Amino acid sequence: MLNFKIHIVMGFFDWIKTNWASTEYKIEGNMKDLQEIYDLFYKFKKGEKKSFDELADKEWEGNIVWALGGDTKDFYIRGFIQTCEFEEGILSIVADEVEGGTTDFRKFLENHYEGMKVYYIVEDKENERFLTNDREHKYFSYPCILHSCVDDKMDLECFDTEEQALEYFAKRLKVSSLTMEEVDEWSEKHEDDEKNYVYFNGYEIID
Repeated sequence: MLNFKIHIVMGFFDWIKTNWASTEYKIEGNMKDLQEIYDLFYKFKKGEKKSFDELADKEWEGNIVWALGGDTKDFYIRGFIQTCEFEEGILSIVADEVEGGTTDFRKFLENHYEGMKVYYIVEDKENERFLTNDREHKYFSYPCILHSCVDDKMDLECFDTEEQALEYFAKRLKVSSLTMEEVDEWSEKHEDDEKNYVYFNGYEIID
């Protein structure tokens, strides 16, 4: 038991040192199943149900996995639920997760409940990782992210469309307009120049 608790504590400090990402979930499924997840979260949050361990935070996603019969050692659960809402037949969860997009919380839910579908979107601005499995923009409308450096002046901006991003970057370069081909040419020209670069980071679509 002592070694187990040491492992948990060490894991906690690893989380502090690791980069965090914001993950938002939109979950479809049987109303009874969605209600069960919602009720479990608030039972843990209000202290009506004891957490997995005395060292486990009330908002830890692993509490729900454990309560539903999952072995937390079998899953990579590294997130804490910030908000949980159940409205119009959709369960909405916002969580802070280590290495967002790689945790097993959503995978466990889809495997545990028949017919459940978990849509999600991840924003990891520090590492410039933007991920989603919502290919059809069913729940999430995600922007075009422009990360640029011109004459050693870095900038990170989000835009609704690629056209808006191009217009903004044109102003940074003090030209009237730009095409993506011209941006590629500019980028190739400054390929080895650390003071001048540009990245158009749209959301990566993953399963």
